[in-house]
Amino acid sequence: MQKIKLTIHHLYQESADGKQDARATARIYAGDRLIITETMSGQAQHYPRYLSAADDNGQPLRVEWETDGCAAMSVSRAEVCPCCGGDEWH
Repeated sequence: MQKIKLTIHHLYQESADGKQDARATARIYAGDRLIITETMSGQAQHYPRYLSAADDNGQPLRVEWETDGCAAMSVSRAEVCPCCGGDEWH
């Protein structure tokens, strides 16, 4: 089963007390077509999320995001286990 893998490389907000929770909205495109909008909050470091995309047209993927903190993300297609839907097959 193929899913869209959104990897959050980091997500946080800097404050005088250190890192705090942040909010972000990721927009995933296949070519020029928006196929997924995903909102997240908290702190993350190298955290993968597996998302379904019924409108995936097979075009190259890209991700754009808006955040109230610091964030870095990447996106790819991944084959996942059809039983649990979350573990990448190797």
